[in-house]
Amino acid sequence: MSRALRRDPAWLVLALCAIGVLGVFLVLPLAGMIGKSFTGPDGQPSFGGYLRFFAEASYREVFFNTLILGLAVTATSMLVGGGLAVVVARCRFPLAGIVTALPLVTLVVPDVVVAAAWVLILGRQGLVNMALAPWGIELPSLYSWWGMVYVMTLNNYVYAFVAVLVGLKSMDRNLEEAALSLGRPIGRVLGGVTLPLLLPSLFAGALIVFTHVIGSFGVPAILGARTPVLAVKAYNEFVSEMGGNPQMQTTMASLLVLLGAGLLLVQKLVIEKRQFQMEAGRSPAVLAIHGWRAVLASSAVLGVVLLSLLPAVVVVVTAFTPSVGPVLRYGSFTLAHLQHALFRAPEPLYNSLFLASIATVAGVAFSVVSAYLIVKRRSWLTHVLDVLVMLPLTIAGTVLGIALINAFNSGWLVLTGSWVVMALAYFLRRMPTSVRAAAGPLHNLRDSIEEASMSLGVSPLRSFVRVVLPVIGPSVVAAAVLMWVTTLSELSATVVLYFGGMNTMPIEIFQQIDSGRLALACAYSLVLLLTIFIPLALARWIFKLRVGTIE
Repeated sequence: MSRALRRDPAWLVLALCAIGVLGVFLVLPLAGMIGKSFTGPDGQPSFGGYLRFFAEASYREVFFNTLILGLAVTATSMLVGGGLAVVVARCRFPLAGIVTALPLVTLVVPDVVVAAAWVLILGRQGLVNMALAPWGIELPSLYSWWGMVYVMTLNNYVYAFVAVLVGLKSMDRNLEEAALSLGRPIGRVLGGVTLPLLLPSLFAGALIVFTHVIGSFGVPAILGARTPVLAVKAYNEFVSEMGGNPQMQTTMASLLVLLGAGLLLVQKLVIEKRQFQMEAGRSPAVLAIHGWRAVLASSAVLGVVLLSLLPAVVVVVTAFTPSVGPVLRYGSFTLAHLQHALFRAPEPLYNSLFLASIATVAGVAFSVVSAYLIVKRRSWLTHVLDVLVMLPLTIAGTVLGIALINAFNSGWLVLTGSWVVMALAYFLRRMPTSVRAAAGPLHNLRDSIEEASMSLGVSPLRSFVRVVLPVIGPSVVAAAVLMWVTTLSELSATVVLYFGGMNTMPIEIFQQIDSGRLALACAYSLVLLLTIFIPLALARWIFKLRVGTIE
């Protein structure tokens, strides 16, 4: 244990409390779920669940579908996002600045909303097929492999874009210039210098995309009825009216956890072997391009931005479109759907706002304390805390929901069937991002500033409030806004944990889509988008925050 923790008992207590919270509400449920996957119906240790999983063709198909979907979407997301990042980082051309809105658009629009919008655009009775019908042309079914890969690529390429762009901007251009001055052709410089330096960013982006894809619920549930994946299959087994096999539920959920954790370990080992030290402050020069190259680059950026915005535009239009059952009458106008969402059945909105508020307040308070402990009070204890804080990034929402229900359905603490377990799941899901956001500015804060305050007789906690908190304040507000908007759009954990009377907005949208009431689903989606974007706009205006943008 570090001297800093021994010297400041208050911070030691907070460190132990933080580890205790994650131990009780995260580690124990996951350990209990994995343990149940090795327990047979008779209560005895058994590998029967895993043996049955890999022995039966239907389960093997689900496993390989998950891997194939994860790899395919990762590859396409890296191509789209990575290629876009290279163009934006290394070239100057018209419309290049518009790409800064990409993270804002793609991160906060719920995947269930995106899937519903693309059904309206490219579905069997969608706008495109209706327009092509007079010519006898019909697009391949969106409810297929290509549909899932296409929609999930547009949902996830931004992670690759951000990771590669940050890696390119932090690269020292002296290394490339030195290789070029030795007469190396540009192709060998890119393959022998640029690519090795960029590999950590590439691996980081690919890991984030892959873990998001294999844990995704909304898009596969809507578009993948013929292509089952682990997250959806585990949920279906969990809610089976015929009484799903508990061991198979936990087996599939445990496989998702082990898959995510294994990939995180592989990435860590690969990156540790490829650590490079570079001189800061000399990022690669930006090349101004003109003519057909500028037109091509601008068209690519504009095309990606339009595809990212198209679902939101379709949702807005459809929310005001009259409908008779599943039939939409575009060209007409009505407020009936919005009136239903806002006045006749507003409970999902109230539930979402309530749960998001609770999760955000708890998450931000926990994240600020944890970030300070990890950065400024380093010890083996805070190293354990750092590992635990990042663990939820590798866990699918449905898996976390199943683990929490198994752990708190009986015994000393019963939370299942209450709003507390839903808020707890949101807190655990979104807390890692808030911790990293708060930790960023702490790395740049000199210890001497805080030590000067304490040398004047101010207690460590009061020094933290008066000296440290104002420095990281803007990042904390940005983390709070991001946690708020992403919690509002959470579906995968909610679909397992919600109960009668606690429908949230994503659940209501999913149920309306499942019932074929797309106009009403779009009305709820529009209300949700306004609930998300209004706080973002206020944060940018009042606090001058660049939430979700790349500068």
